[in-house]
Amino acid sequence: MADVTLRHVYKVYDGGVRAVNDFDLEIKDKEFVVFVGPSGCGKSTTLRMIAGLEEITAGQLYIDGQLMNEVEPKNRDIAMVFQSYALYPHMTVYDNMAFGLKLRHTPKEEIDRRVRAAAEILEISELLTRKPKALSGGQRQRVALGRTIVRDPKVFLLDEPLSNLDAKLRVSMRSEITKLHEKLETTFIYVTHDQTEAMTMGNRIVVMKDGFIQQADTPITLFEDPCNLFVATFLGSPQMNIIDAELFMDGKQLKAKLNGLDNMVVTFPDIKAKQLANKKYIGQKVLLGIRPEHVRPNEGDLKAFIEVVEHLGDESILYCKMENRKDPFIIKIPFNSKIHANEEINVAFNMDHIYMFDADTHKAIMGIPHEDKIPVRINNNLMQVGEQDIVLEKDFVDHLLDSAFNADIKLAIKPDYITLNKPESEEEKAIALKGKLEFIEQKTDYQAVYFSLAGLEGYFAIKIANGEKVALGKEVELYLPYQRVKLYDEKHNKVNSREIIHPNKGVCTVKTINGMMKINVGGATLTYPNSENYADGRYEITFKQDKLVPIFSKKMLKNNKALTNPEMEAPNKIKVSAYDEDVLGDKLLIYVQIPGFEHYASLVVPNNFSVYKMPKFEMYVPSDAFELKAIK
Repeated sequence: MADVTLRHVYKVYDGGVRAVNDFDLEIKDKEFVVFVGPSGCGKSTTLRMIAGLEEITAGQLYIDGQLMNEVEPKNRDIAMVFQSYALYPHMTVYDNMAFGLKLRHTPKEEIDRRVRAAAEILEISELLTRKPKALSGGQRQRVALGRTIVRDPKVFLLDEPLSNLDAKLRVSMRSEITKLHEKLETTFIYVTHDQTEAMTMGNRIVVMKDGFIQQADTPITLFEDPCNLFVATFLGSPQMNIIDAELFMDGKQLKAKLNGLDNMVVTFPDIKAKQLANKKYIGQKVLLGIRPEHVRPNEGDLKAFIEVVEHLGDESILYCKMENRKDPFIIKIPFNSKIHANEEINVAFNMDHIYMFDADTHKAIMGIPHEDKIPVRINNNLMQVGEQDIVLEKDFVDHLLDSAFNADIKLAIKPDYITLNKPESEEEKAIALKGKLEFIEQKTDYQAVYFSLAGLEGYFAIKIANGEKVALGKEVELYLPYQRVKLYDEKHNKVNSREIIHPNKGVCTVKTINGMMKINVGGATLTYPNSENYADGRYEITFKQDKLVPIFSKKMLKNNKALTNPEMEAPNKIKVSAYDEDVLGDKLLIYVQIPGFEHYASLVVPNNFSVYKMPKFEMYVPSDAFELKAIK
């Protein structure tokens, strides 16, 4: 097995520069996963953190269920292929491939067996006696791959391995690496900025931008159902046309006015109109997307003036001018020698392949969502969802922060994780929601099924396998696995944690001297005015989750000028040690041991702190950070 799990991984460099933000991904055994995105998006940095070549600032990395944060690179059982071949020029191909095994004191017979077996797989057996200078670029890349194969690693990491090859060789090496993955049957994680490589090689693609995962899914799903404008325009060549539009209702039909012109109007099919995320967008300006291959020339009544025609053998690309539009409008059609530049044509859109994005957030607002999000409210162990009241499992409730209760929060879950079948095992407990099936849209890889929930606007969407039967208009139960559910507050901070939230309670003693209250707790003495007239004696003290403030060490302050320590009204500090943290958005939940407390305390602090940098530190305790209850 070679599962790789990254849980809320961050990489922050000195000066507060964040290269990777909240990278959360599960990579299954034998998957071929591709990280793709523009330069500087954090894809290579993430790969290097998996390899151990970059330190993880926050979050956890697991390989086969084992935490790898502090494990040396040589002990992670991974192998990495770099952009440069990094072959030893004075060694033969055989010795280059055998070098790593020799360092590990592998027996000679085993070295020979592995090298020759890898050479046969890569079809370079006849090159074993040559030196790198006598090899072509493609042959050198095969040797670099062979050097990793002989180690028989659990995970292969490939960092833009084809970028130094010419276009023709890149095409052939793409197929060679894909076939190699099928032969070896192990986990591949591949980094590239080339969308063609990503779309043709990966079982799953992780699209990144500015250090964040934008979307992770199969190639066809990313192409058909991009979650935002960036993914939509990044994948596909030529890229998707994006048009300014304004939605309006014409009777019962949803229509859009394009480029602010009354004479440029498109009408949505009923099934697309139903998929509009929220009726608030009607009457609002939005961004409409249409791929070049879904525009039909010489049809419809939209006008376009052809400025340039590119004939590419089997297809033609038309670069057109549209009224009130600065950017070229691109059309992609099968080769047509009868279409020429400097002509005006009519065009029509295939409205079954239309996309819609919020003008401000750039998130997709039509079609199956990246995440289903619905408003909920939790009181004790009861969750209200529209007109439904759902009793929550105690274990789920024990993972909720204080801010999750009696507040308007959002429940979020990916449509992929919701099922129509009740989980069989106790370990797979799920929230059961009742929904009425409203309509279905057939996709290439799955069926998109849309439900209404009583008391809520909009639709709740799930994905089911092609061929699975469901009945329109029928009310069914939808099962949301507890472990896949995320809860967010109004600022999009997560309010359910990985670990159990223990009450932050302990025992302290109080003594008043000259009107000042001395609280002995956690091996420290805290001093405050006794404004509540507490009597001397033993008390139960409860620390509030979001009130204690971490104090940074001098080293951290020196290395990161953006950090500051609180202004303390008194030296009210407690020394604590921490064992883990959970990223909640711009907040961080840290689990700390306070001397004398039965359980770890769960504290919410700003996300500029990491227990991996400071496992032992001091917490400043302001006067409003605790409550006292007398022990009788």
